[in-house]
Amino acid sequence: MAPSAFKPAVRARAKKRKNSMKALATAIDIHGLRALLDAQLVEVLPAEEYEEEHLPGAINLPLKQLDAETAAALDRGRPVIVYCWDYI
Repeated sequence: MAPSAFKPAVRARAKKRKNSMKALATAIDIHGLRALLDAQLVEVLPAEEYEEEHLPGAINLPLKQLDAETAAALDRGRPVIVYCWDYI
């Protein structure tokens, strides 16, 4: 296939994927997320910033202190969602 013919074909496939992804995406709130996944929410900002603001039910494991010992506080049988509240 000539390079000039390749670009429109790639763009067409990308546009089709993008449009199909819109149909799959669904916004949910924090309660819907927790019900769906029964996940543990882990905020990785420093403790001072965690105290200022964090998602309800989240625990704080600062990234600079995250290691096997601090991660042991998590339930290995449940999913974990790690997030950083900075600029959410």
